[in-house]
Amino acid sequence: MYNKKILSLVMLLVLVLNILGPVQVSHAAALDSVIGTLAASTVPSNDVSSGGSNVFDKLFSLLFDKILGPILNIFGGGKAGTATPDNPVRVIPLPSKEPNDPITDSGVLRGKVIVVDPGHGGSNPGAVANGTRESDNNLAVSLKLRDKLVKAGAKVIMTRETDRTVATEDSSLGQELEARVNIAKSNQADMFVSIHSNSNPDPSIYGAMTFYPSGKSSKLALEVQDSIVKETGAVDKGTSPATFYVLRNTTMPSILVEMGFVTNAKEAQMLQDDSYRNKMAQGIFNGIVKYFNS
Repeated sequence: MYNKKILSLVMLLVLVLNILGPVQVSHAAALDSVIGTLAASTVPSNDVSSGGSNVFDKLFSLLFDKILGPILNIFGGGKAGTATPDNPVRVIPLPSKEPNDPITDSGVLRGKVIVVDPGHGGSNPGAVANGTRESDNNLAVSLKLRDKLVKAGAKVIMTRETDRTVATEDSSLGQELEARVNIAKSNQADMFVSIHSNSNPDPSIYGAMTFYPSGKSSKLALEVQDSIVKETGAVDKGTSPATFYVLRNTTMPSILVEMGFVTNAKEAQMLQDDSYRNKMAQGIFNGIVKYFNS
């Protein structure tokens, strides 16, 4: 490597001498001195009084820094390019991956018909406690879920979009539930999702749970329940088969989500919070997407 450097410097010196013309003998120097001088010339000078010598400094700087240096790597010790303040190495970090990143549309919901059923409504408010009504919470979350599903390409049919019963006001509970099931059947829905809020005589009980018809839809319930817990941080009360009317009388994959207990003061307050309602809707949405992706 040293011999290659000496040879390169000698060739450069001959080139310079040919360009600049004859040099007086008194100005001649030993080869080591020439090498030292040439090497020193690659360092920028701050001496503004150097006059015409700046021309040589610039010439040597051009030859070494811009031409021979990059080609022969003369003063680099055999290493690759090194970062300097004028030539920093640009480091591009890998994109971070959060474990709970929101699930985005992968195309699997396009063309799917999903019936969203906000439980209760109208003359039947459902559970009422701690200043909140179940029917109001159910509708608020269902509307947010509808918007997310529609944005992902699904065709969403709501059993109700306002505070009303689905059947006529003078209908029996059986007729009311039948009307909701008939909407899913008549539209040949790919999925039926009923949204509810829970209650219990013990106000200390709280948490989210998801029910499914016995013998089917357990995978859908598991995906939705898992996604709700991850998105909201709600206490996981698990999934369970149930014989609710809207579950046992639907033929498509069906679930009934109990978002939380209005009889628990803390959870009742959370169910009235718009941000929490959005997280709940996002969790249900994520589970639906995972189910269709599986």
